[in-house]
Amino acid sequence: MPEVVHPRDGDSVTLRPCPPWCTEERHFTGDEVIYAEHGYHHYGPETEVPASYPFGGLTDGPGTVVRVVLKSWTQPLDAAPGPAFIELNLGTAEAGTDAYAELTPAEARSVAQALLDFAATTERDGPR
Repeated sequence: MPEVVHPRDGDSVTLRPCPPWCTEERHFTGDEVIYAEHGYHHYGPETEVPASYPFGGLTDGPGTVVRVVLKSWTQPLDAAPGPAFIELNLGTAEAGTDAYAELTPAEARSVAQALLDFAATTERDGPR
């Protein structure tokens, strides 16, 4: 069923269909103030990858978690979804942070390849 929003400063808007990977049932809450020029995100599945190093380098701090999620920005409200990108976020198991990068698919492939290359080097060469 299409999502209909009611901007404070205009007519009702029926949002266009989500990308097939979007996991959001609704993009706006019932009590949210919406304006005609607003935009919104489509969010896909999120993967959390725990890392062994403590967050922020604190020896007694919580562990770092790398979150990876598909996102797309849509603006204005009645526009088609924008291009998808991959967000990497550094945080803890409890919460993400403002430390993130938004990558195009090509950039994500480059980062993934760099990680694979470095992992192969460390496994091959081992500790010194």
